[in-house]
Amino acid sequence: MRRAALLAALAALPLALAACPLPQPLAEVARTDGGVSTPIILPETAVPTETTVFVRTNCNPPQFTLTATVSDLDTDEFVEARWFLDWNPNTPTLLADTAVPASGDPNDPLRPIPPLVFQPQATAPQHVVEVVVSNNFLATSDGTQPFQRAAPPPFQTHSYLWVFQFVGPTDSRGRCQ
Repeated sequence: MRRAALLAALAALPLALAACPLPQPLAEVARTDGGVSTPIILPETAVPTETTVFVRTNCNPPQFTLTATVSDLDTDEFVEARWFLDWNPNTPTLLADTAVPASGDPNDPLRPIPPLVFQPQATAPQHVVEVVVSNNFLATSDGTQPFQRAAPPPFQTHSYLWVFQFVGPTDSRGRCQ
């Protein structure tokens, strides 16, 4: 008899739980608690979609439009994107430094990074283009390493990169844009 009652109670449990909905998270809007949220680049939004882009050497000139989307829970804060070419800690090549505007909807954490048009030159077998985002970079003139990419604590940076690899003019992997 006890076993039958236990089985009946276990069978009724899913019905009881269905009638008791769990609280659902609400979209976060601008933080007011003084906390820091780090903007994150969503890899699945990156264009070009591949991280290694094969470029034919006979392109005249090759041209790629690079972009990605940032997710930032603090929809009121300033977010900045810095684009680097073949980054070297001693002599970085800053291609662009742009603001990443919020959508205007305080419930929408997504921010498309303004695109960068990149024309790789065959001066080396490959080039690396990196976009770094933060909600508080140090000034580009600040010598703190990593130079032009550092953020003061407790702020952080987040990055994404593409490798442009030159291949022969008949290589089927290669493209010009």
